[in-house]
Amino acid sequence: MAFANAVLRGDPRRFRVVGLVPCAIGGSGIREWSRGGRLFDGLTRRAAAAVQGGGEIRAVLWFQGERDTLNISDAELYKERLRKLFIDLRTDLKVPLLPVIQVCMFYNLYSLNSD
Repeated sequence: MAFANAVLRGDPRRFRVVGLVPCAIGGSGIREWSRGGRLFDGLTRRAAAAVQGGGEIRAVLWFQGERDTLNISDAELYKERLRKLFIDLRTDLKVPLLPVIQVCMFYNLYSLNSD
């Protein structure tokens, strides 16, 4: 909701209403979001339902990836898996230039390790 409210405050003439299509699954890895998988299929089904209800898919807000740092192999493959996911999403949603807003977290390791 914080994201939607920030968008509305940013340019109220451009966005009168912001609808969110929640698909988050905490602790999921990028491989679980690949085309043909349960999470990808759920995401595209929800997006299709939003469009049928009169909505328009204008962007994807992507906030995932911490699990993919647990082993070096997943971390090294993350960029390519994410790129493929975004291509597949744009194709399946029929929005070839769909913007993707990727959220990332930065940790101050000093403050995490200090008392």
